Order: sequence, then C-alpha cells, then structure tokens
Amino acid sequence: ITKLMALNKRVMFVTNNSTKTRQILVHQIESVLGISGVKGNVCYSSGIATARFLKDELKEGEKVFIIGSEGFSQVLTESGIEYIGLGLDIKPINFKEFGSFKPDPSIKYVVGGFDPYFNHTKMTKAFIYIREGGAKYIATNLDIVYPLSKDRLLPGTGSVLAGLNHALGKLPTVIGKPSSVFYDVISKDHGITDKSKVLMVGDNLLTDIQFGCNCGIDTALVMTGVTTKEMLSEPGPKPTYIMDSMVGLLD
Repeated sequence: ITKLMALNKRVMFVTNNSTKTRQILVHQIESVLGISGVKGNVCYSSGIATARFLKDELKEGEKVFIIGSEGFSQVLTESGIEYIGLGLDIKPINFKEFGSFKPDPSIKYVVGGFDPYFNHTKMTKAFIYIREGGAKYIATNLDIVYPLSKDRLLPGTGSVLAGLNHALGKLPTVIGKPSSVFYDVISKDHGITDKSKVLMVGDNLLTDIQFGCNCGIDTALVMTGVTTKEMLSEPGPKPTYIMDSMVGLLD
C-alpha cells in the first residue's frame, strides 16, 4: 500500500465497521498496518457513508433513531445529524407500558448499526417507529459475523438486527458494502467518474467482491483473510483477479 501511495495512486480505505471515527481509522492504519501519511478524507466506515447519506436526505428539524455505538454517534454529531437512542435503554420494561409509547414524529429514519446495548426495548421502539411512525429503515451493514481475528468470529451487525428484520418482515436498505450507495458517496467526495480506473481490493467475497460487482468496477480478492479456495467454486460473486497477498497489486 505504501508503494502504491508513493506511485501517486489514490488509495481509499473502506470498512463496514460502523463504530470507527475517521480519527480512529487513521490511527489504526498507522499503528496496526504501519502505513503513515494517510489523511482522514480517504478513510470511510459504513457509519461515515451512512452519515453522508442522511445529511442529503434529512430536512431541518428531522432526526433519526439509532441502533449504534458511541463511535457512530460521534460521526453523526460531526455531520450535524440529530439522533436519539444511543446507549442502554430499559424503559418501558414490559409490554403493558409500551401501550402508551408515542413515537416522535420528527424521527424520519431508523438506522441500524452495531450496538453493544441492543435489547428488546430498543428493538420494540425501532419497530414502532418504522411500522407506525413511517420512519424509513436503513442499516450501516448486514454482516452476520465480525472477524475479530483469524481464529475468532463474533456476531456482527446483521446478527444484532436479525430479530427486528424478522418482526418487520423486511430487510433494511444497506448503505455499507456491498451496496453501491457506499461507492456513490466516495465517488462524489473525490470526483471519481471513470470506473475503469477503480479497483476494489478485499478478502471477503460477499462484501468486498460483491461490492465491486454491484458498482461495476474490477475486483481483486486477497487470499489472506476469510475466503478459502473452496469458496471460490461455490455460487456467488467472482473476482476479476485473485492474489495471495497485497504484493500482487504491484505485478
């Protein structure tokens, strides 16, 4: 990646993790990947893309109900988006008390993200806002699991939202990968018009490679992550290129 940057290639860092602010992403790229000189405006989380989407959609005085983390709420605040729903919520605490719950008419979107405090109360309020209040339902991503490491997976945003989706009988509109909305946000920010000069690089067939396919851009699958060689023969998105590591980008 450092070599590509030295060659004046425009490198964007894109993640479906909605909990990260740009400051945290830059820090992790430097501290974990050892890549210096990365500017915040080339770092995108699904949370950042969702905030950009909402900024264009909401009118003055309109708010969102979030199922999300502290990091995601910071991104919304930085974008000037008003929200409710952050943190632990245990009131009302039973079905009977929900009979008097009145949805705030200023809530125009329910936004689903990763939320360590998600519970039945939050799910019920989101359900009422969508079903009775007419709020639109979107999600930062629907990744079923989160790869904490090569040896450990954790339930992801898609797992957190599964109960709400089942109750509603529908899925949310996804803003993060593999949705082309994510690409639209990035291309608009950076004036990218020629898709033939864009390459999506990633290690996940269902998010990274499907993202590229949905956006009409070439893809490169790196075999250093969650995808196995056996998975390549299964039905699903196919990458333009396959490489053992990121070094293959220099060939």
